[in-house]
Amino acid sequence: MSSLLKHSLYSIASLKRHYINGGEEIQPFRLKHPLMMFVLSGEGKLELHGQEHSIKPETCWIVEPHTWIKASVSASQPLDCYLLEFNGSTLPAEPSPDDITPDTANLRVSNETVCIKLSGASSVIPLLDQMSALEGGGFSSVYFRRMALFYELLHLLSQMPGDQNESSQDAIQRTIHYMNSHFMEQLQVGRLPQMANLTPSAFCRAFKKITGMSPSGYLTELRIRKAKELLLQAERGTLREIASSVGFNDELYFSRIFKKSEGMSPTAYTGKNTKRIAIVSHLFLQDHLLALGVKPVAAPAFPSVYRTPSGFPSYLQNSLHGTKPLNAEGPISVADVQSTSPDLIIKMDFAGNPTDGAWLSASNTVFLEGLDGWKDYVNLLSGVLGRENRADAVIGRVLDIEQNFRSLLEPAAHKAGQLAIIRVLPGEFRLFGSKGHALSELIYESLGFHAHPGIRHSFYKSGALEDLLQLDPDSILVLWSQPKELLKLRSQPFWQELRAVRAGKVYVPNSHEWDPWGPLGREFTIYDCARYFTGTQRGSMLLPTR
Repeated sequence: MSSLLKHSLYSIASLKRHYINGGEEIQPFRLKHPLMMFVLSGEGKLELHGQEHSIKPETCWIVEPHTWIKASVSASQPLDCYLLEFNGSTLPAEPSPDDITPDTANLRVSNETVCIKLSGASSVIPLLDQMSALEGGGFSSVYFRRMALFYELLHLLSQMPGDQNESSQDAIQRTIHYMNSHFMEQLQVGRLPQMANLTPSAFCRAFKKITGMSPSGYLTELRIRKAKELLLQAERGTLREIASSVGFNDELYFSRIFKKSEGMSPTAYTGKNTKRIAIVSHLFLQDHLLALGVKPVAAPAFPSVYRTPSGFPSYLQNSLHGTKPLNAEGPISVADVQSTSPDLIIKMDFAGNPTDGAWLSASNTVFLEGLDGWKDYVNLLSGVLGRENRADAVIGRVLDIEQNFRSLLEPAAHKAGQLAIIRVLPGEFRLFGSKGHALSELIYESLGFHAHPGIRHSFYKSGALEDLLQLDPDSILVLWSQPKELLKLRSQPFWQELRAVRAGKVYVPNSHEWDPWGPLGREFTIYDCARYFTGTQRGSMLLPTR
């Protein structure tokens, strides 16, 4: 526990709740009093003593006085936090302001900073809310009640250990970064525990907790993924050259590992006899094609949604290098698609792109109807491409990932309790059903979260704010929402009265790339969901595009 909390007498200097917009930066300022920062939701970066730290939900930062602080909020979501400044009876005297500047502060203060994981967030946040409600009370009874709540808060914090996993997690992140940068070399996995300053058994346990796989399994996944990207390139090298470039000295061993992983040899995966395929759809069917070992020559893109040069999701960006993006936010012309010389065009009917006119006259086009689920698309497309033997492996892999991560997320699902999933858009409030939608099916059925029993509709329900207020769920998961609209909602008194809000169980992950309708997007969504609920940084687990 921080030495700042080992004094006998305290007084509260100020307690304020702050909502900071996504993407904002907080200019450097110096603390006059010791500070507790309780992060309820949102992410960002916090610079203390010249060192950068990650801001994560459900944490408490305890910072000594006279510290210079600089912070920035993640662009994807706002930051919701309480800042509590307090006084201790034996705190050191404040130095002269003339002696301290942002450049010299690190020379004049110790590094007494503690981050506590709020394992009891549901009990801490109501205390903060009650203390805030008593702000400015002039009666002695109000003052003593506020101080009693403060000491109760300190008691709870004293029972919560500092983030003991922080150092080991950072060490694992370093080894992951090292593997990502040196996978093409003769990397010896047995030396990684020493790099992380952990015993081999502790390293393997911590590594698997973060990545969901063993160190050797992660390295193999990484190498196979890179090999697949090279095999799909038009101007690829020989099999020996590709094997060597991803860290395999033995071409035959590489082929065995590749076939075990992908269900086919590297030569078969290259699809030398595969037709040139173009996709015209509102769904990322290129996701399904890539999983089946086929790289399309043209595919739909959504440039206003995905912040990538191509308009493809970031997790598909590398694998679709050389694929022509088709802007699916407007009409796609037959001539534009035919310019890529496809042998086959797979076309779906969607807004602005009906299946009529010139499309019906395109003899090299097949037309697909909407199907119920991602597995149906995998099976259908595998038949169109003549890759039926690959479909079972693709589906089986995703189902295995779902099962593994269901176990990993069991504590988070238990903590969340009865959950409601919402989406907040300009002029529209959606409440997702317990079934009938790929996203709710993934969260509830596959990953084991518990839908509020009062949610009985399918797909989603628009204009359902009143429904949410009546349900008053234990927790709320906010997805695919606009930060400005969410901030408006948070400013409403009725929102503050919700059980989930009072308990600090409003979850707002960076979900704009979550796409559970395809095998690769589904993997990315599962991994990113696990990163959020386990507090693991994005980028620490590599998405295997298989």
